[in-house]
Amino acid sequence: MKRLRYIFYPVIGLPVLIILVWLIAVPTELIHEKIEDSIANTGNARIEAEVTGLRKGVLLSLYADAFELVIDKKPALSITEISFDFSPRYLLNGQLAFLIKGRTANGEINGTIKFPLSGEIRIARAELSEVPYLSRLGINISGNVHSDITIKDNTINVTFKVPDLNIGDPSTVIPLLNTFRKIQGSLSLEGNAVKISSISLEGDKGYARLKGTITNGVMDMALEIMPDMDKLKTMESMLIGKYIVSPGYYVVPIKGPMP
Repeated sequence: MKRLRYIFYPVIGLPVLIILVWLIAVPTELIHEKIEDSIANTGNARIEAEVTGLRKGVLLSLYADAFELVIDKKPALSITEISFDFSPRYLLNGQLAFLIKGRTANGEINGTIKFPLSGEIRIARAELSEVPYLSRLGINISGNVHSDITIKDNTINVTFKVPDLNIGDPSTVIPLLNTFRKIQGSLSLEGNAVKISSISLEGDKGYARLKGTITNGVMDMALEIMPDMDKLKTMESMLIGKYIVSPGYYVVPIKGPMP
């Protein structure tokens, strides 16, 4: 009986000790600082994070009213109603992990963040018109985004699709942009560099594919356009005419600093 008692006490006492240390010895201010610093130290000086309403739960959980991603001192993405719940099953692999939930642009975020830093996050039904960064670009855009994000070895890989894309009269010089109705693709972020492997667009008047890089906020990309020439208006044909490479194939260079 005594032997069982010696086993029972540590089993019960250790979790209680961990919870007490979490609640008392780990200041919320320190956690707040570490979260914002982790974004600032990714190597991309243009990106910052702001966390509001951060608070601790009992079982190694965290809650926040909002997490704001800021690019060039301007709002880019807002996540609200955030929760991080400790997931013990990853301890067997020597990893500390949290289940993340939240909302962004009227959509849902669910995933797992593990330390050393890695993770998988899924975004469902996020509305493009509610993304602050897109509003900055002066494009009247809407549609529901579905995206899978993986984090590994300091690289973020993103795949996404928008099956109901709608772009109003754009204030951009990209030809045919407002004719596309579907978009999907993949890209990766590492340090100050964004690599766009391939983003395909499909619309009423043809197809297009975007590829290239954005390094230190400077674009070096190309938009390949394969239009249905019979459906183009005269002005649209004139706009893409100077970018012709071969019959039915046009390449529009997109270079310069991000807006």
